[in-house]
Amino acid sequence: MTQLDFYVLQDVERGAMLRFACRLAVKAARAGQPIYVHAASAEQAREFDELLWCYPPGRMIPHGIVGSSDAVGAPVLIGDTAELREEMAVDGLMINLSDGPPAFVDRFARAAEIIVEQTRASGRTRYRYYRERGYPLKHHEIGDWEGD
Repeated sequence: MTQLDFYVLQDVERGAMLRFACRLAVKAARAGQPIYVHAASAEQAREFDELLWCYPPGRMIPHGIVGSSDAVGAPVLIGDTAELREEMAVDGLMINLSDGPPAFVDRFARAAEIIVEQTRASGRTRYRYYRERGYPLKHHEIGDWEGD
């Protein structure tokens, strides 16, 4: 069953959520895990794609938006579709940037939910959703994480 990790940041704004997601993606990719980043919208997918080119500084990893030529063979796929296509089915890590729990979370060994002040209410809803379905949950309080 998919392991759910909730990362609760002390930050207030959604930009911190995207930057933290970049760091998670880099760390998982360097460990050899395939990653799917589930964006809330096509606009957010493009924003995350752009951010991943330069953040964290000096740690860019190959990535692409699903359906683009950049995505072919990339360890990090970014998408916003409600349906997970077969080529996106992986046993690695899914990073959820949307406000709801993706229906396809079971296709991943691990899933990360990142919570900032602006997403606290929807984060609680997702936590209850996963808990009621018996997913193993871990909670991580994250303090000053951008200092390194």
